Amino acid sequence: MQSSFEYIEKGQGKKVLLLHGLFGSPQNWTETIDALSFAYHVVAIRLPVHRDNCNGLYTIPQLTEYVREFMDSKNIESAALCGNSLGGQIALDFCLRYPVRTDRLVLTGSAGLYERSLTSGSLPKVCKEFIRDQGKKIFYNHERFMTEEMVEEIFQSLGDRKYVRFLLRIAKSTRDYYMKEALGHVRVPTLLVWGAQDEVTPPHVAHEFESSIEDSKLVFFEQCGHSPPIEQPERFAQTLREFMDRAQPAHVAV
Repeated sequence: MQSSFEYIEKGQGKKVLLLHGLFGSPQNWTETIDALSFAYHVVAIRLPVHRDNCNGLYTIPQLTEYVREFMDSKNIESAALCGNSLGGQIALDFCLRYPVRTDRLVLTGSAGLYERSLTSGSLPKVCKEFIRDQGKKIFYNHERFMTEEMVEEIFQSLGDRKYVRFLLRIAKSTRDYYMKEALGHVRVPTLLVWGAQDEVTPPHVAHEFESSIEDSKLVFFEQCGHSPPIEQPERFAQTLREFMDRAQPAHVAV
């Protein structure tokens, strides 16, 4: 059992658990937390995928169990799970492994079917221009969101060859853990929020999720890339709040 976890929480009521992507953090969800916390107990956990907290967990099932251990430590019996990119694939895997502990599912730019690789599968050349080029693939408004502070932070991380190998292992695990055949077993209301200009998990991926998950709704955000909670936080929070208020969880045995 993990002895300590990093997380942000706010509000009371039914639980909403937020899972960030590979280079994300709980702070990615700040506006979402603020918008939901008046009616819900919202929790954003830091996944162990950063240079300062990676602990050898790199497969999707291992990260899913990390989330389960966190929920156990907080006495959270069930929650609505919301994940972006890698966090989406973990949320989906959790939903399939622990259906009675998942009230609703929200996937945004989720991995699990197809995710365009940002590297060739080898150690990338550590230079800031490479990082800026990847930012153009992730954010529609990359000049605003791919800040020099973020570039510098990633640059420092990619200077750690051990950490880069860890990232490549996660990327391979994500790619190899193909979940298409399992999508038909999702039995909770599901919201899919996608950037219309997402180059990492393009729009056709969102349509594939929608056609494979029975009780799902797909919403596209124009002028938005791979991370709607970051690029359009107000609209994302409003869309999520409307979904939470409307959807009724229904646990059905698989």
